[in-house]
Amino acid sequence: MEKKPIARSEFARDFALRAAMISMGFVFLMGGWRRFINVPAKHDITSPASLASKLVEAAPGSPLEPVIHWVLNHPMIAEWSIYMMSTAEVLVGLGLIFGLFTRVAATGSALLNMALMLIFGWMGYECLDEWTMAALGLAISVSVMIYGTGLYSLDSLLKRDDFARYFGRSLNIGLTVFSVIFTVGFYSYFFGISELQKRTSDKVYHISALKVPGKPDQARLYVDAGPSPAAAYVTSVVFTKADGTKVVETPEQIQVAKSHFEPWAHNSGSIVDGVLKMRLGAMVDIRLPDGAETAVINMIDNKPSMVRFE
Repeated sequence: MEKKPIARSEFARDFALRAAMISMGFVFLMGGWRRFINVPAKHDITSPASLASKLVEAAPGSPLEPVIHWVLNHPMIAEWSIYMMSTAEVLVGLGLIFGLFTRVAATGSALLNMALMLIFGWMGYECLDEWTMAALGLAISVSVMIYGTGLYSLDSLLKRDDFARYFGRSLNIGLTVFSVIFTVGFYSYFFGISELQKRTSDKVYHISALKVPGKPDQARLYVDAGPSPAAAYVTSVVFTKADGTKVVETPEQIQVAKSHFEPWAHNSGSIVDGVLKMRLGAMVDIRLPDGAETAVINMIDNKPSMVRFE
């Protein structure tokens, strides 16, 4: 039987899609490769270099903030999650590069890119690059999910296209609309369109105060905004009591009860050159002077943060 020639448009479409799949697959494969081979400390939950340190910094601006904090408070789950993410990146990367289980790999790629947007995308570590890469990755992933294996893939060689029957007209339209709404809506909500203004500052540090369950004599200071490369350096805390009396505590006088998320918070709550160090995303429990209702937290090269203990 004579083989039907491939139309030029079909060749171009399949070849272009193959290029996008290989590029996206390579990005994910190298992400997992770095942690498994180049920097294994990123998988070591007892190391400050663990990927958990990035979760600490990303949590304040993420819509998944409570989930991230729950994971960080359970080291075994954090370690398992990091390994699973790296493993998923490797498998998804290989699947896209070779075109094997293509639609499954593309679905995994879409979920990973959405997770990157939701967890890290709000800050992009001081730029929009990380969010932009994930947004483009989501678009590529949805395109591959819709189109399927293409001619130049192992799936095509093996004459298989798993789950193709599920990707009908309605689902394909739904996936396209969802990806556009998710991307545009995310950008508008977190960055703005007519005026670029992030909801969570990555330029100025801000510290809020949270309750410490079961300990009314303590407060939990939380660095909920600011840049990730450095840290907030507290020079003093000026407490105000109910009767108006003020109590000024220097870093050496501040009684730190606990620094959460260590070692990933990089020794937040410690004294460095006479100031109290607190990384982005850090939570530090301090003891309050009797009767303290409010406080002003003074920081180096930063506006003071005003907090209320309720």
